[in-house]
Amino acid sequence: MKVWKNTKGITLIALVVTIIVLIILAGVSINLVMGDNGIITMAQKAKENTELAQTEEEKQLSELVGILEQEAGGGYNTEKKVNAPRLTAGMTPIKFTEPSSTEKGTVVKTTSEDADWYSYDEKKWANAQTEDGSMWVWIPRFAYRVNSSTKTFDVVFLVETTDQYYDENGVLQTAKRCTSEDELVDTTTGYTVHPAFTDETAINYRNGGWDKEITGIWVAKFEAGYASGNNDAEVVASSVNYTHTSVWVPNVESGKTTENGGSSETPRNWLDKTYSTTTSIKYPVFQPVTYTMNYINHNDAYNIAKALNASGNPYGFNGAADSHLMKNSEWGAVAYLSKSQYGLGATDITVNNINLNNSTESVYAVTGCTSNSTTSGQRITTIETIMGSDGTGTTGNTANGGVYTWDQLTGTTASCTGTIYGIYDLSGGAWERTTGYVANENGSLGNGRSIAYDGSTLRTISTKYTTVYLHNSETDKPGITDVANDSTNLNKASTNNWLANTLIYGDAIRETSTAGTGSTSWYSDGSNFPGLNGPFSVRGGNYDDGTSAGLFYFARNDGDSNYYNGFRAVVVVS
Repeated sequence: MKVWKNTKGITLIALVVTIIVLIILAGVSINLVMGDNGIITMAQKAKENTELAQTEEEKQLSELVGILEQEAGGGYNTEKKVNAPRLTAGMTPIKFTEPSSTEKGTVVKTTSEDADWYSYDEKKWANAQTEDGSMWVWIPRFAYRVNSSTKTFDVVFLVETTDQYYDENGVLQTAKRCTSEDELVDTTTGYTVHPAFTDETAINYRNGGWDKEITGIWVAKFEAGYASGNNDAEVVASSVNYTHTSVWVPNVESGKTTENGGSSETPRNWLDKTYSTTTSIKYPVFQPVTYTMNYINHNDAYNIAKALNASGNPYGFNGAADSHLMKNSEWGAVAYLSKSQYGLGATDITVNNINLNNSTESVYAVTGCTSNSTTSGQRITTIETIMGSDGTGTTGNTANGGVYTWDQLTGTTASCTGTIYGIYDLSGGAWERTTGYVANENGSLGNGRSIAYDGSTLRTISTKYTTVYLHNSETDKPGITDVANDSTNLNKASTNNWLANTLIYGDAIRETSTAGTGSTSWYSDGSNFPGLNGPFSVRGGNYDDGTSAGLFYFARNDGDSNYYNGFRAVVVVS
């Protein structure tokens, strides 16, 4: 056995030192691994940052996909047998709880996947809300047939951007359409594609068409109103300025003793009080029980309606939203769908006859209201009177039988569907400016310069935003005037201009009236075709027009800024 000798061992001191060194090294190692800046902690932070970045990326991707899905929408819904709404940035689908005799209807936000969002068979038209609280209603592409005897329309919904529809047996059929500028289309037989949804570039937009085939349009649910005018919408200045230098003010506002009549005075409105041509027009809202936006001329209504999708707008719109002042063809599309099996049918719409009577300075009409009294111009003192002492509106203005709002059971009679899902203020409220006019070279066309002129050249051919009607150059030309208050020449011009426009259809004028003056439209609605110093078209009547107001009311207007005219916007999603 071998024995090792002289083997050296470790001393106690060396052992202690070694242990201390190991402990120090271990501490350093643990700190490197587990400390605030350690490997594990840093790895955990990196993992968390990665997860946050991934979540944010997924959120952004989801939002992008959502926008793309919305803007790629509008395809044909085979279950509902109608084109699905084509949403755009800023729009959120909404539906409503139905009003009852004791409960108001309420707004409910939803999604485009909600099967209960809309049902045109049940007169529940698709609604959406923009970021400012404005509401919009989808009018899907359709073809129609006129029933003059019953004052109604038969409507079939078309498949996507085609002219095809399914008949009652489920067989695909094709509707007719206008194919040339001089073609006379019979809209009382078969089905005719409504021109508001068609590409009419080849025929110079004769009937109020668009520059491509579209699946539908978004129409403001209410007339334009003032932001903060009995609503909580933020006041946002646009890049568009007022252009008029005077407004027509009624005697009741200017303090004169006689109630009737008016005078031309310094521009004013409820929001800006007095203003000039350097004052920005504030973006309108399209909300219920809101002061209607008046004291704006034809030119400025056109320009602000086209600016709704400009940078910094409060709606959330982007470049895909093509906003504009309503055209007569688009008014017709709403009216025809309203008077079909998908709306009021043979029932007449109720008039919005509410008038604030200058109790709120520079404000007269109020959106989304009506009264169960048929007397014109139901005068109330405050917006609170509309709501009534019990907050329901049923006891408001009891002297005139009660004032009702859009979200009440009785108030829905002023909707174009008779339900809370329809469009309001189409009868009464304020006269609504449209982009129809006669190019008769009258000086009043300057009140709508952006509509009627290309620079200094009078526009005599329609565009996708404007419709030029023919006029009789013998009775409607510069130099013809009426003596004092005699309207003989004006009525003669209106009559002959109405007769000259035998070809245009879909605008709720020639198809639904028998003359160019009087109350010859369906349901005895007012009928005064543009002419002479009233070259522009306005629709619907105002709060003071009584039974003459309605879906088929059309009138002439000089385009000036006044207290009884307003407007409505339409959006086409590219």
